[in-house]
Amino acid sequence: MDLLKLLYIFLFCFIIVYLFYYLVIVRRKKGLQAFEKGKQLQFFKNAYKLDVKKLDLKKFANSLALANAFIIAFTVTIIEFFDSLIIKLLVGFVILIPLILLVYYILGQTYKKKEGKNIGKKMILLKR
Repeated sequence: MDLLKLLYIFLFCFIIVYLFYYLVIVRRKKGLQAFEKGKQLQFFKNAYKLDVKKLDLKKFANSLALANAFIIAFTVTIIEFFDSLIIKLLVGFVILIPLILLVYYILGQTYKKKEGKNIGKKMILLKR
């Protein structure tokens, strides 16, 4: 398969998924309110003990939009190597689950570290 074609597929999927998520969730006030009550944010609160009150919800939703766009675009690009629909489905699931766990782990740890740095800065300011 042509490498340039795979790059186009990746970029097309990435842009479409990101734009959709951005326009529906990140940009709209109602979308952010729904995101605040949604399952994805609950997952990060429970799994990585993130304090939602300390998060910039819009930045976090944007980061999650980028992460989800990458996960979907990468999976779609990889399954393009296969011809059979059954194999595409199997490979898609095999790639999708570990990729979601890995990318969400990285995102959760990154925001957990940022949360810790913000607490440290506030404590220094309070001591002065």
